Amino acid sequence: MEPLKLGLIGLGGMGQNHLEKEKGLDSIHFVGVADVVPSLVDEVSRTYDVPGFYDPQQLIDSGSCEAILIATPHPFHCPIALAAIERGLHVLSEKPIAVAVSEADLMIAAANRAGVKLGVMFQTRTDPLMKRAHDLLISGAIGDVYRSVMVASHWYRSQAYYDSGAWRGTWKGEGGGVLMNQSPHSLDLFIWLGGRPRRVQARVETRFHRIEVEDSVEALIDYEPGHTGSFYTTTAEWPGENRLEFTGTRGKLLIQDGTLRLYRMGKTIQEEINSGTKWGKASGEWETVEVPATPHGHAVVVDQFARAIRLGEPLIATGEDGRNALELANALLLSGYRQKPVSLPIDRAEYDQFLSEKRAG
Repeated sequence: MEPLKLGLIGLGGMGQNHLEKEKGLDSIHFVGVADVVPSLVDEVSRTYDVPGFYDPQQLIDSGSCEAILIATPHPFHCPIALAAIERGLHVLSEKPIAVAVSEADLMIAAANRAGVKLGVMFQTRTDPLMKRAHDLLISGAIGDVYRSVMVASHWYRSQAYYDSGAWRGTWKGEGGGVLMNQSPHSLDLFIWLGGRPRRVQARVETRFHRIEVEDSVEALIDYEPGHTGSFYTTTAEWPGENRLEFTGTRGKLLIQDGTLRLYRMGKTIQEEINSGTKWGKASGEWETVEVPATPHGHAVVVDQFARAIRLGEPLIATGEDGRNALELANALLLSGYRQKPVSLPIDRAEYDQFLSEKRAG
């Protein structure tokens, strides 16, 4: 397969991380890097022996790229993606895909019109443990899921972290707090494994940090009738945990501390409840699911992005997947700050107005 000519926009920590992890891939070749900080462009250009550009548009217009990887702060994802798509370039965006779901709509529509690929960097989907959990849920290993729980309190951040950049922890710079910066991967996994919610009722707090935006969120989630859930995330808790729990009519799936456990019931919960035994317990037992180690991470997503373009293989996460996670984040913010239930799909105009108000202080 001929290597994909890939340009990288955004040379902060994440951008340089991509260069380091993906420079050895046979499926891609970095043909240019861009950032608005000239000294950073010069340094990275020398280090990785790749042409540097001081303006993203210059790289997009250079004619050297077939695709771009966007690793800028997320408020710039949408305009850069639209500019690249207009030039017929494929786009792989870091998470979140944008700040507001209305922006994600524009990106997806533009990519569809241009006939180019739009992917999102949800590398946690490549984790072999998460892939195995997904396969088990899809296969019906625990029956019909009626309760989904996620606790994502492993995103601890210090005040010094927020103080390290004027854009951090602000509405103008991030468009939200833990939901927009730290938790997009959590939200994506919650949807990928448990399904898309139809309504949320959230509570948001700025618990301990000195920031404009939320550092803690908890919510009740409604799916289709008969399926409920809860979600909690924070940067203000220690020790934290990353736990996903799905309860179904034939058992339970638990992902916690790097392990995957499965409880298989001998009968459905309905059959057990109606078995006639007064004090007995339902049948079944726990098992630890062994998951073989396989390659995972950012490089796997980039490699598959190239294969999707060259060979027509599926993307690991599409623009639509990015929009789903972002829409849930937007819904949780709108619900929490407006103190009301919010249905999905959310009202785009209402959210844009809410965000405009927050950015205006």
